[in-house]
Amino acid sequence: MHGVSRWLGFAAVLACAGCVLIDALARRQDAFRFSHQLHVTEEGLHCVSCHETAAVADEPGMPALDGCQACHETIDSEKPAERRVSALFGPDGRFRTALASALDDEVTFAHLEHVTAVGDCGACHVGIETNPAIDEDVGIDMDDCTACHARRSVPSECATCHTVAGIERAPGSHEHDWKRRHGRASRISAPEPADRCFLCHDESTCASCHQLQPPDDHDAHFRLRGHGFRARVDRATCAACHDSFSCDRCHMDVVPLNHTAMWGGPKDTHCFTCHFPLASSGCATCHKDTPSHLLGPPKPSWHNPAMNCRQCHGTSLPLSHVDDGTNCNLCHP
Repeated sequence: MHGVSRWLGFAAVLACAGCVLIDALARRQDAFRFSHQLHVTEEGLHCVSCHETAAVADEPGMPALDGCQACHETIDSEKPAERRVSALFGPDGRFRTALASALDDEVTFAHLEHVTAVGDCGACHVGIETNPAIDEDVGIDMDDCTACHARRSVPSECATCHTVAGIERAPGSHEHDWKRRHGRASRISAPEPADRCFLCHDESTCASCHQLQPPDDHDAHFRLRGHGFRARVDRATCAACHDSFSCDRCHMDVVPLNHTAMWGGPKDTHCFTCHFPLASSGCATCHKDTPSHLLGPPKPSWHNPAMNCRQCHGTSLPLSHVDDGTNCNLCHP
């Protein structure tokens, strides 16, 4: 009985917690927030109806309570206090802004200059007219700015928008153990602006450094054994610094340690794990004494190019070489 009571009590606690969570989510979804969709799309108001100084000053100006009351004094007459437009204003009478597009203090931005140049609020505030509530979805990020600047041939130097940030000043993320961590950060597909290497560096920066100092994990074991496994599992990472010629230049003189006399078994299909597609020059990298594929014997006179060679060869008839999947007629005319 005690065990049953304990489980019933636990279930009751979970049920109460679930109700509280559902209620909190419902209240969050039903929160009283300003809707551009309602005012712009449905009511047909213009941006300057609420942002009165947007077209004449560097501050766009936020809605004023007395301006809202021109309509809401009647609309809100029978609403509870928390659902009236006055709930959107603080004790000082200022509109409670979400600041979805707030900029750092060191960013230089003149709102009036952009309004004059672009002439359309929607060009920067994309989708604002259908937005039901101010949130991060209507924010403007650096990509939006740089894309617009590129289209309008605006200088892309850091000093165009920043008073502090620049290529001569390392971001805060470049402190502490950055030398060890920068490789992983450079491979992130969508890093923060401060960690986008290409803003300050080009590929020659990486090459000039790593030609003198290899990554820390490129030790003796990695050079002799570990790099082959890494290349098979994550070749894209290797390709960040190396191309296929890097492998060829080394293995023309050094045979992999696992390439013993019996390496790969009778059909040598192991080659495909690294060397695919195989080509005449690719095989000769390691098999220097192997005759050229172009010296393959001709087909019997009763064979024609339309035949399916693999229907017989490789099943009932043995092959004298690895089948790399290419067209047999390339070597056997």
